[in-house]
Amino acid sequence: MRRLQALGFDMVDLRPDCWNGIDQDDLQRLGIVVPCTGVTPMQMAPGLSLDSLATPSADAALPYFTNALERSASIGATCAYMTTPDRGAGEEPAYVRSMSKLGDRAASLGMKLCVEPSPGRALADYTETMRLIDNAGSEGLFALLDLGHLLLTGEDPPATIKALGDRLGYVHVDDNDGQSDAHYGLMEGVMSEKYLYGFLDALADSPYKGPLAIEIKSDLPSPLLSLVRSRNLIAEWALAAG
Repeated sequence: MRRLQALGFDMVDLRPDCWNGIDQDDLQRLGIVVPCTGVTPMQMAPGLSLDSLATPSADAALPYFTNALERSASIGATCAYMTTPDRGAGEEPAYVRSMSKLGDRAASLGMKLCVEPSPGRALADYTETMRLIDNAGSEGLFALLDLGHLLLTGEDPPATIKALGDRLGYVHVDDNDGQSDAHYGLMEGVMSEKYLYGFLDALADSPYKGPLAIEIKSDLPSPLLSLVRSRNLIAEWALAAG
């Protein structure tokens, strides 16, 4: 976080595998804000996993996620996100109930819980994600929009942003090779300037006014350089857009 701060970043998202030992005092001392956390547990009891939320074992798995939401709130996060189970679970009644309960808990903490669809998972695209949100009926449940995932699914960014409307709760921006979720920096893969700026224009015209999280992998040749380049591309767009 100190290295990121030296590069001009003042926000960072955290996952459960990297927030141990970090508290509000540390964040305030560094001047770092945590707007969002990942709340999919890294470790669970034997026999339990993310997939359990769509099974009769859901009640045993839920405390892992609610504890992560509570931990997120304790370090000042106002948003949290989670991936989805394996294929075929998107409309399972147990999964809908699980997400409704988690959304309600997030709302009670003053947070948004965002569901991130991903090709090959239970929710592969944003049409399926909105169907889950509608079925769950929780005021705390939203969608996380990942620009890199749109490159893989072929969904149109402006149309997707419009369809999500006020249920868009958080945004990840990243690039890839068009085949896998590689999490490159912006315009380091198949993404064009027209694609990126069309997305940013549509986002600016939408109800969403939250942060943009640059999501890249730490094993890239130069992850910090990719972060800075991506941030600068967004800053250039913002300057041109006025």
